[in-house]
Amino acid sequence: MGNIFITPQWFFGYDVLLELSFAVITMLVSFYAWKIYKVSEERNLRLFSMAFLFISISYIVQSILNFVILERLDDDIAGIINLQSVYLLNLFGIYMHAILFLIGLLILTYVALKIYSLRTFVLLSLLVFGSLYFSPYKTFMLFLISSILLGFIVYYYLTNYWNNRKATSFIVLIAMVLLFVGYIQFLFATDNSIYYVIGHLLEFAAYILVLINLLIILRVGKKKIKNGKKA
Repeated sequence: MGNIFITPQWFFGYDVLLELSFAVITMLVSFYAWKIYKVSEERNLRLFSMAFLFISISYIVQSILNFVILERLDDDIAGIINLQSVYLLNLFGIYMHAILFLIGLLILTYVALKIYSLRTFVLLSLLVFGSLYFSPYKTFMLFLISSILLGFIVYYYLTNYWNNRKATSFIVLIAMVLLFVGYIQFLFATDNSIYYVIGHLLEFAAYILVLINLLIILRVGKKKIKNGKKA
């Protein structure tokens, strides 16, 4: 997730472009989820839209800082000072991405738990950010917490699909499974950087599936409205 110390040298630059695509795709997910919410007025869709808005902003911030880092790495004049600034920018990027991304996951987890209480959300947030703050291994803890939260989210979408057996429910379930497996890959990225690449590719596939799912829901909804007017 933008940590230049676990990125394979040949992949650095490609991951920046992937994270930029994540920002665009998740912003579209947030936009289309909000459009569907305005029609259906379903509370979970509003929260879903908010969650992906935070996730999108996390990638936007990360992408901007990554492009700055790439420029600094190309500049040989500053030498050691330049490397120090790259390290600090990377560290700042990790913190900002972690906070915003985890807020998005916390909102999705909040939906998954089906306990609509502000105190519950605050308690979850304190536990998550407290664990991240006091851990000496910030990046690893980000991946671990994200994996745990995604595990709950996967379970929610699994039960949701089991209850209604809709194609759209199945698509979003597969997307969340891919995202969950992707973050499991990140846990092993400190030992073998190829897991970092696999994790990014799984993320990309997951976000694309979520976007496709919403476009299908919108298309079906428009057809129903059109048929209703004809009738």
